[in-house]
Amino acid sequence: MPTFKHPCPHCGQFINRDVAVCPACGTPDPFTPGRCPKCGRVIEDPKWVACPGCGTPLGAAAAAATGGPAAAGGPAATPGAAPAGAAPAPAPSACTGCGAPLPVGARFCTVCGTLA
Repeated sequence: MPTFKHPCPHCGQFINRDVAVCPACGTPDPFTPGRCPKCGRVIEDPKWVACPGCGTPLGAAAAAATGGPAAAGGPAATPGAAPAGAAPAPAPSACTGCGAPLPVGARFCTVCGTLA
């Protein structure tokens, strides 16, 4: 059964939806949503600055994080973080930093990146 071709979201070339790589621009899995580079969780909104699952900085926040003091001096302790081996506290329903609603199970705010 023939399938309809769809424009690649990255280059606009019409391609089949089941391709693993866009043959025109080389983008892997062009029709899949964005995913966290560390944990693979689906990034539902491209405006998110941190992964809601693992807290990895995304987009512009990732570029800023690579030049920050933690990158130069190794891992830095996060203020207010639980000690290693402690059970994580349940995530609140709103961010303590900016007040944005948090997805269920989020450990970091998807808007400002604050530890939940």
